[in-house]
Amino acid sequence: MTKDQIQVAIVEGIPFVIKMADGEKYEVTDRYKIALGKTSVVVLGEHDMPHILPLLTMTGISYLKSKRQL
Repeated sequence: MTKDQIQVAIVEGIPFVIKMADGEKYEVTDRYKIALGKTSVVVLGEHDMPHILPLLTMTGISYLKSKRQL
């Protein structure tokens, strides 16, 4: 998993789910709830609790259907 793949989804405003090697999934529906670092990503989850996710353990992202009408 590369930082660029996540950055494209953020810039385009596409909601997505980050899939981890341990089977966990983290939904990102707002570009202001995620921050990218060199080796990790911080996702704000329910109640704005942060999850620090290493890029090395990410297996992929899946796009979600946007809830807004274009």
